[in-house]
Amino acid sequence: MKTPNASTKSNRKVHLIVLFAMLAIAATIVAWAVEPAAPAATSNVKTSVERPPVPKLVNYKSPNYGVSFIYPWQYAFRNARTIAESDADASLRPKPDGHADQITLARIDIPKGDYEGTDFESGYFTMSLDQDIHSQAECDASLGVLEGGKLENDAINGTQFHWIDVETEGSGQAKKLRQYVTFANNTCYEFEMGVTRNQDGLAPEVNPDTVMLRLDSILRTVEIQPDHRTFTAEAR
Repeated sequence: MKTPNASTKSNRKVHLIVLFAMLAIAATIVAWAVEPAAPAATSNVKTSVERPPVPKLVNYKSPNYGVSFIYPWQYAFRNARTIAESDADASLRPKPDGHADQITLARIDIPKGDYEGTDFESGYFTMSLDQDIHSQAECDASLGVLEGGKLENDAINGTQFHWIDVETEGSGQAKKLRQYVTFANNTCYEFEMGVTRNQDGLAPEVNPDTVMLRLDSILRTVEIQPDHRTFTAEAR
């Protein structure tokens, strides 16, 4: 019987070492495969949700005449004195109601830059009153329905209004007017919204109804309070 020589024994040792190494590698691979994935690290930091900026609003109020409305601060405001002294620019005044005692208390204008590159000239909201008118019928007559408008009814914050739409063209301009009136506190309250477009150029046309919606959003905030003296007398 032959006894293994030194070379044979050495080869067996090498084979055993290689075998053990392969088994160790296989065991490691299996352990990686079955080991559950570590949960993702959670953070306690709360992500802030970006919200659109809230538009700043201005509350106009006339305690003397019991009327108020709200408008965006970006819109231009002109008071009664500025409008009364605007002889050089009569366009600041609303359409005359046929009475000398008509007073315009405030005018709000949409910035022209909001419609840059179009034929937009102006979009305005005016609030006027006339204490020389003594009934709702006289107040309605100031609208000039015979000029092409149809008298409509509307209720705003508990007050009933009559109103008309009038559209005119001429002298290179197109104008859309919407006028509201109501009789309260022995006074005719008049509100006018107007959109003017320049027809002389080749600029794209602005949609007047879109502009009118912005002006109408101011009108929807109008509130007319009863005269304090009248209210007290009725309460008694």
